[in-house]
Amino acid sequence: MKKGISKNFLKFLIVIIAFQDVAAGVAGSIMADIIAAFPNYNPTIVMLVATFPGLIQIVPALFYGKLSRIFKKRTLLFTGLTLFIIGGVMPFFLDSLPLIIAFRGLLGLGVGITMPLSVDIISDFFENRERDFLIGFGASTIACVGAIFFQLVGGILADAYGWQYGFLTYLFPIWILAITFLFLPEPEKRDEVELHSLQKVKIPKVVYGVSFGQVFFSALIFGYVTNISVVIQGENLGNATEAGLAISVFTFGTLLAGVVFGMIKSKFQVTYLPLAVFLTGIGMGICYLSYSLPMIFVGSVIGGIGMGIGIPGVFARISDATPKGANNSFVGLAVAAQGVGGIMGPFVFAAILNVLNQDIGRFPLLISTVGLFILAVVWFVAVKIPTQDATDTQVSFE
Repeated sequence: MKKGISKNFLKFLIVIIAFQDVAAGVAGSIMADIIAAFPNYNPTIVMLVATFPGLIQIVPALFYGKLSRIFKKRTLLFTGLTLFIIGGVMPFFLDSLPLIIAFRGLLGLGVGITMPLSVDIISDFFENRERDFLIGFGASTIACVGAIFFQLVGGILADAYGWQYGFLTYLFPIWILAITFLFLPEPEKRDEVELHSLQKVKIPKVVYGVSFGQVFFSALIFGYVTNISVVIQGENLGNATEAGLAISVFTFGTLLAGVVFGMIKSKFQVTYLPLAVFLTGIGMGICYLSYSLPMIFVGSVIGGIGMGIGIPGVFARISDATPKGANNSFVGLAVAAQGVGGIMGPFVFAAILNVLNQDIGRFPLLISTVGLFILAVVWFVAVKIPTQDATDTQVSFE
């Protein structure tokens, strides 16, 4: 740790890295204006401005473990934030849709580096309850604050001055780049002999299992995000503002859960993951069964709390499973899985609706509910099995 850096300031430096983890949502909040600005393009193509970053972030996330062995964490942080800022701001200066999409891909590369790094670097400096609290606070609370900030400010700028001004929101993380570059210390490096042997550590089975489950968890949440507004407006339960408020309530639940994640993990030990998925399923189920706006808000906040436990829960579970002292980081696999699930969601729901001859709106909420309950049961049965696997892997290298 750099001389003069207090422990609390170090915590602050680490958690603010997560501020831009889901900041690609600026484009989603101004998508109608972007579609109107490019009438010669199919709206599906224009929507790549919002979806392309999520696709591209999978690539660096998959290789994050290898990148973290080759490069210093500070180098990765500087690179990731720089790509994020350049890729985010450049569309302000462009009138070409293909170029805008290309720079959005650059932003996705940055997120694919900083998202696993924001979790990985916590494990470099902290352990046990402190680590769990920071993972929850960063991955859920700070990330949600960032998402709300980027969507809200991006929308305000777009409404006031034009859609391109919404992208100026991406100038904001410059202060994060500056303060972390100046003050965040590089985690200590191990000696070369230990480093050489630890590179041979195999990925524990639990990492594959949790990452695979994360794909389905992310895909099933898609049913809520894209259909709750259809239910509220289509069934005359509320207007567009109230539909947006439901998603805001869901986000608020996620934000709150991040603050208490460390306590929840400590109380429920390894069962916190199935608990998170089960709570999310309960929230989806309440929304599916509710025909009043207040009850939909109740379901939304419960579902958000579940997701607020589940997202950091996946990262914490993988950190727990990583052999002590290993030089490999497996967090990138969870980030990649989250991205794959987000991309897979629309196709899975479309296929199920087509096969069952159902419409969008309320029925996808039922699909999410059933799917999440099944995933919760599977994780509850399987979640304790890999613990021994992770321990055996660690012991074999001691």
